[in-house]
Amino acid sequence: MKKLIIFTFMLAIVAGSFNASAKVRHKDIVGDWKYEVPTAPYGFEKGTLSFSEKDGKLAGMLILIDGSKMQLEGVILEKVTLSFSVYIEGGYVTVTSTVDGESLSGMVKSPVGDMKLTAKKEKKA
Repeated sequence: MKKLIIFTFMLAIVAGSFNASAKVRHKDIVGDWKYEVPTAPYGFEKGTLSFSEKDGKLAGMLILIDGSKMQLEGVILEKVTLSFSVYIEGGYVTVTSTVDGESLSGMVKSPVGDMKLTAKKEKKA
């Protein structure tokens, strides 16, 4: 009986460590990410997603190549899924992506259609 209790306890610890490793934390997201959406309209196909943490919540900014900035809305991180929205030129755009270390990959849903997004986190100097 004692061995069964110890085995169950150890199994719970191992299962918990797998679950913990499948989670991304806010601090893993904070920083600048260079993104590419090759099929996006001209001027929106490359830029920077800049994430910060304020009052325990993620916030962000979309920075285009020309320097234009747009506030991200509803930045949510759930396990390894990062999602947010942004209002661009009269249309609402939503992004759902998967975080894999220093990379993001996902889909952009916009009034002009669905597009693939990739991003790489910039290294701190």
